[in-house]
Amino acid sequence: MNQSPIQNLPLRDIHLPEAVSWWPPAIGWWLLPVLLLIIAAAVYLLIKYKRNFKPQPAYKKIAMRELHKIRQDFNQKEASKEASIEQLRAISTLLRRVALCYLPRESVASLTGKQWVDQLNQLTQDTFFSNQLGMLISSAPYKSHAEFNPEELTNICEQWIKQLPEQSNKEVTG
Repeated sequence: MNQSPIQNLPLRDIHLPEAVSWWPPAIGWWLLPVLLLIIAAAVYLLIKYKRNFKPQPAYKKIAMRELHKIRQDFNQKEASKEASIEQLRAISTLLRRVALCYLPRESVASLTGKQWVDQLNQLTQDTFFSNQLGMLISSAPYKSHAEFNPEELTNICEQWIKQLPEQSNKEVTG
């Protein structure tokens, strides 16, 4: 019999590769704890920042802008009695709108006269609006004529807005 040379070769059984070792782990397993620590630190810092962050009340900035606009509008118009009453009405409306940002509508909207002036002074815990200026703000917008110094009034209103507390009572109680 003719034996082929292939049959004479000493063959060994199939060799399987060794099992994959669990040590050392792949690079992804080394990076996973580092990545988790970075994410945890970022979340912690974000929560800490959000708790300590107190944004500047936007209504104070808006009120200051509107007061400057009222002042500019008055300076552009003639210093007539009608223009001064318009300015007084605009300032009175602005003060009421700012007070509504701080206090509930039920306690501010119905106030008139001395009660209204007292509430304005109470918001800043200082007396910006004296008797004369307070009466001017509370009653003059309803009159057809009023004598006042517009520059003094706008300066006092500007100081009043700056002295308002940083956080409104609505945010504290609500």
